[in-house]
Amino acid sequence: MERAHPSEASMNSPWPLKAWPDVPTKFVLCDQDRFFPPAFFRRLVPERLNIIPDEIAAGHCVALSRPKKLADLLAGYVTSRRRLSPAPG
Repeated sequence: MERAHPSEASMNSPWPLKAWPDVPTKFVLCDQDRFFPPAFFRRLVPERLNIIPDEIAAGHCVALSRPKKLADLLAGYVTSRRRLSPAPG
């Protein structure tokens, strides 16, 4: 018996959740990306996610070309989330 490839199986099954989890959503747009055109995502992200993408001066492989800038941006997401979260207890 041949098993379905995981990507095929996921495309043939309904999404298991009734809604997306209640977590903050961010989108990092690389303004020099030649694989995913920035203009396309500048239009699509607000339309689909209802947020404005955060732009970084980098190409498609931002983790390789601008690792510090990307890490700083991602760390900033965590820091801002902690400031907004209520104190435990």
